[in-house]
Amino acid sequence: MSQPEAFGRYRVIRRVGSGSFATVWLAQDDLLNYPVAIKVLAENWAHQMDIQHRFLEEARILRQTDSTWLVAVHDVDVLPDGRPYMVMTYADQGSVADLIRRGQLPLDEALRLLTEIGQGITVLHNHGTIHRDIKPSNVLLQSSPVGQRVLVADLGFAKSIDEASGFTAAAGTPGYMSPEQSIPGGDLDVRSDVYSLGAVAYELITGRPPSRPPVRVAPGRIRPGLPPALDTLILSALSVDRESRPADAKTFTDRVRAIRMSPDLPRTDPWWSRYRMPWHRAARLLAALVVTVVGVTSSVGHPGLDLARIQSDGHELELGVPVAWLTELDVDQEARPVAADAGAGPGLLVATDVDAWHSTDEPAYGVYATVMPGAQPLAAIADTDPCEGRPTERAVDDPTWEGTVWEWTDCNGNGSFASAAVHEPGLPQTVYLEVRQPDHRPDLVDEIITAISVR
Repeated sequence: MSQPEAFGRYRVIRRVGSGSFATVWLAQDDLLNYPVAIKVLAENWAHQMDIQHRFLEEARILRQTDSTWLVAVHDVDVLPDGRPYMVMTYADQGSVADLIRRGQLPLDEALRLLTEIGQGITVLHNHGTIHRDIKPSNVLLQSSPVGQRVLVADLGFAKSIDEASGFTAAAGTPGYMSPEQSIPGGDLDVRSDVYSLGAVAYELITGRPPSRPPVRVAPGRIRPGLPPALDTLILSALSVDRESRPADAKTFTDRVRAIRMSPDLPRTDPWWSRYRMPWHRAARLLAALVVTVVGVTSSVGHPGLDLARIQSDGHELELGVPVAWLTELDVDQEARPVAADAGAGPGLLVATDVDAWHSTDEPAYGVYATVMPGAQPLAAIADTDPCEGRPTERAVDDPTWEGTVWEWTDCNGNGSFASAAVHEPGLPQTVYLEVRQPDHRPDLVDEIITAISVR
């Protein structure tokens, strides 16, 4: 949906994200001078009463539990077209999934987060509710006077424990849902959430989700030096046999807390573990450059902005990237939510700071690209508001590529931002491209587009 001006008294600022059933907007409560998140049922579900019931049931559960560890619902209302929306706590620090993508967490920090997530799920279990969709992207982070607060969110699949034997459809997210959740009509209980907690624990500790069940590789084999008790706990939570799992979220959380408080817990990671991610990125970038720098082209006489050709074995793309930006490489960078919803998979990113790529409040200059099926228009792929204000739109002027470019000359005081969707005439595939640069230079964007090659 296009950006509305307001929901009731709440003035809309920008879209935060969207999923299959709802869109979330950041808004300002001008009366109380306070930011809020507004979750609105998607237009295509407006007349599905069962989906509306599920949406409102999520609001009821969150309102009734009213816990420090859960997202709070402040208000619920209905739009003129009949779609409900709920006014919620705004989590200004993103999600645990965002945190994991930035690199390996210190062990104590990972266990702190896991303890707080477990406390939120314990509150739900005490309320008689199974979450059924616990995953890093459904755990939000909010600034607090003591640093950071965990908020368990997205209870769209939550159900009463009393109804556990009557579930008629599979629900959850593959990789995090318990084996029994994949069986329609399965008899579920709180140990399904314990499995999901184990999957989140695995990813918090190692930086990667567990394999499909049965999970046989202990976290300690990926991250050496972990306490044996932590390996045992996580693998037991991920057991296919739910009788072997901890009995409930409280039991799991208490054991995590005990491990964290143990005097034998390593308080710092070895230097090689702390610096593994930056060195790994540098090594990958060096390898890519050695293989693929096949030529350098002058960039209209601007020193330091010559283009080097970059490619990755895992992608169909070759890119021309200014040499000055060749600092870090991510061969599996997630697309922005709108592009991902349109079918964009992870792409190739070369930038001065890959961790800051999606945060336009921090300077990061580079090029991101991914290939998508079909000749898709930019308006169907790109965010309309990654930066404040409206972009200028222009057609691509290139003998090989045709398409559209959106450009923001000043992106929140951190340089310019451009997004583009281009395709070769007659070929059913689209290259989606993002360019962040310190100055507004459309000529450089055009050079980068000209240098694209799809193998």
